[in-house]
Amino acid sequence: MSSKKEARREQIFSVGAKLFAEKGYARSGLQELAERLGVTKPAIYYYYRSKEELLYAITDWVMDRVLSDIVSIRESEHPPLEKLQELIRRYIVFFASHPAELTIMSTEVDSLGPIFRQKIEDRQREYVDHARGLVADILRVHPARHVHETSVVFALLGGMNWIFKWYDPKGPIPPEALAEDFLKVFSTGLVGELATKK
Repeated sequence: MSSKKEARREQIFSVGAKLFAEKGYARSGLQELAERLGVTKPAIYYYYRSKEELLYAITDWVMDRVLSDIVSIRESEHPPLEKLQELIRRYIVFFASHPAELTIMSTEVDSLGPIFRQKIEDRQREYVDHARGLVADILRVHPARHVHETSVVFALLGGMNWIFKWYDPKGPIPPEALAEDFLKVFSTGLVGELATKK
């Protein structure tokens, strides 16, 4: 694909992501997307055969990025807690610059048809398995009673995914500072003194 065509494809991708995040996938149409882009609706079909294919392209691209990050982090030689720090930092900094994509990942995966949805859900499970393994490594080094890695993983991912509802990267908390706050909360909960003991 020529650089001009690739630039157009990326433009459709970016504007489509913003439209889906703003209005919701079900209430968005390719005609409105075409109007926002200043092109005809058939021009969009040259790059994406359907609205669903565009939604899948967005979610698949996100999974490419976050899976690549977590695999490289797990394969690094850093201590487990530093790996968690890097995971949180990359995740939050990435989504702080791609809020529309985070909104879509958090709200619209179920809008995909069964074939596309299964592909994304398989990749999400792969990500969770990596995250669970990372947390398990931390708990082996810093044993914490009554804490299961699955609980920690979903609490962490749930918290980070929810930032699309409240976080403004232009507000008083820069992305790097938000990542540091998450690390403090979760590293203290994992390796610090427990507030209550049974």
